[in-house]
Amino acid sequence: MIERILNILGIGDGSFNKSPEIRRKHVRHAGVQAEVVVGDRAFGVKDWSTGGVYFETPPDARLVVGDRVQFMMRFRLPNETINIVQAGKIVRSVRRGLAAEFMPLSPESKRKFARVVDGFNAQHFLESQVA
Repeated sequence: MIERILNILGIGDGSFNKSPEIRRKHVRHAGVQAEVVVGDRAFGVKDWSTGGVYFETPPDARLVVGDRVQFMMRFRLPNETINIVQAGKIVRSVRRGLAAEFMPLSPESKRKFARVVDGFNAQHFLESQVA
């Protein structure tokens, strides 16, 4: 509260004025061709980062906040499909979506996420050169 008052007066560090994307621990990626597979059901990804994933679910999803879950993320890049198996914990539930925080990533998962990010960056670069 004191920091907020100081910030309003112009003498704080400004951390309350930062957008949520700047305050986040990991960069979020939205609008990607990806899905999350939990058990035998696939769900569309709304956004993801190397810290977690937010995905669409039907209103009757049986997962609740606090559940630990094993899932596979499937990213469809132009030249390949990358599958990443990851454990996570459900941290937020809304009517048509769930957010899961990843358990610590294995070195293999980190490499695969880096390949996904590189692939999307390369794709965006190529698209920008066409225009």
